[in-house]
Amino acid sequence: MIPAGGTGTLTAKIKTTSVQNGPISKGIAVNTDASGAERLMLNVKFSAVSAVMVLPRAQINLRGVQGDSPVASVVLRRGDGKPIEVTTIDNTDERLVISVEPVLEERQVGRQRARIGDLVLNVTTKPGLGAVMENGRFSVSTNHPDAQPVDIVYSIRLLPMIEARPERVRLILQDGNNPARTALLKIQHNRRGTFKLTGATASKPDLFRAQLIDGDREQQVHSVAIMLQDEVKPGALQSRLFETLTLTTDDPESPEIMVSVHIEPKDLRRPGQPRPVQ
Repeated sequence: MIPAGGTGTLTAKIKTTSVQNGPISKGIAVNTDASGAERLMLNVKFSAVSAVMVLPRAQINLRGVQGDSPVASVVLRRGDGKPIEVTTIDNTDERLVISVEPVLEERQVGRQRARIGDLVLNVTTKPGLGAVMENGRFSVSTNHPDAQPVDIVYSIRLLPMIEARPERVRLILQDGNNPARTALLKIQHNRRGTFKLTGATASKPDLFRAQLIDGDREQQVHSVAIMLQDEVKPGALQSRLFETLTLTTDDPESPEIMVSVHIEPKDLRRPGQPRPVQ
């Protein structure tokens, strides 16, 4: 209780992460029984400096095509300005190769300016990997006596040499020439190379088929139409089917591309819900 004309003290405790650095702004809502000031908004601004900083942030993104070994780097820095050393790296993903190097003179590391006494943490993948889509984390322990191990999250996205977009299509048993009975695919080479589509096999050819729109030409991007067979009418199915279209190419690194084909007996969307773009 604060008397009229009196003052009071509000103590706020704000939780930060172990790698949070720089200016931070938070809002605090205070409810009172004072007429005309029933709800007050307080702004709290401060600067956080962690014991060990990962700059510009504790995240590694590795992007490329199968067979690539992309590299990403972050800077490790002690908050007290002393030289930093890595004592252990706890990593269970055998696809990652992690190394550290000291910064002996000030230099740019990606978007971050590294100082003398910092460490550069380099992360790459082992050579020769196939297509990968994976997220994970590893931790780094340092020589700072008060610092906990720092978690660094990573994301690996190695695209297949040749891929279908989208990877999954939906066909709906509608009447006549309804567009829901057909889906269009793009098959593309992710290194901008050229290739031929040599065939298309449906897991249930009595239900659906594929048409290679570009024929057997050699090019970077091909179009493929997937459609329900004309003989398949509404009512022919009682439940959803999950089928596969297998496309073959003349590329030795991607001889087959698999496309998921979902066939629905009717439109299962709610009334008024738009049909997703395929």
